Amino acid sequence: GLLLQRVLRTPLAEPSTLGVSAGAQLALTLGMLYAPALMNHAREGVALAGGLAAVGLILAMTWRRGLEPVAVVLAGMMVALTATMGSAALILANGEYLFSIFLWGGGALAQQSWGPTMTIAVRLLIGVGAAFLLMRPLAILGLDDASARSLGVALNATRFGVIGVAVWLAASVTAEVGVIGFVGLAAPALAHLSGARTQGQRLVAAPLIGALLLWLTDGLVQLLAGVDGERVPTG
Repeated sequence: GLLLQRVLRTPLAEPSTLGVSAGAQLALTLGMLYAPALMNHAREGVALAGGLAAVGLILAMTWRRGLEPVAVVLAGMMVALTATMGSAALILANGEYLFSIFLWGGGALAQQSWGPTMTIAVRLLIGVGAAFLLMRPLAILGLDDASARSLGVALNATRFGVIGVAVWLAASVTAEVGVIGFVGLAAPALAHLSGARTQGQRLVAAPLIGALLLWLTDGLVQLLAGVDGERVPTG
């Protein structure tokens, strides 16, 4: 969320509002129905393809407008709604096979092993490392395009690189636990309100605040839902 907000210059950008998570979910639902063997070996790749397709469609629709923030968010919400409805239609049409996908798509944290935790942890470390390497270009991207170019930043290459890292992280999470909506929107805003001013401080604070929000939500779900807690997705 923080990376997408920075590169697209809008505080409303995050994997849910830009359709990245919904695109990944639609791709995984299609894979589960029509290529189940592929899901055993390349689930994350399928999710990444769906996320990249969604963000690619948004960029294509808004490129001529110079990635104007309002246009990007509106296009993202259109893509997200379309992909979400596509997933819902497939699940309803194949309910006897895909009820577990319905629960998972809502953001289900129940796991059978530590495997998904370790998978996401490794990707988070790589993603954070890449974000710190891109810190200087990220700071310059906060300027207008002309100023950024005058400072020697390869604008389009940097944008695509940052968006690629963000989409990969979001798709990895979606592949393991489903769609966790709006944490990527709230955590960067709360990081800013908590006093994190520099880009480095926000890169540290936002994931920690997001983790705290998710932990608190999951605890409340289990507390309020009781024995049926696993049937209520945390997302």
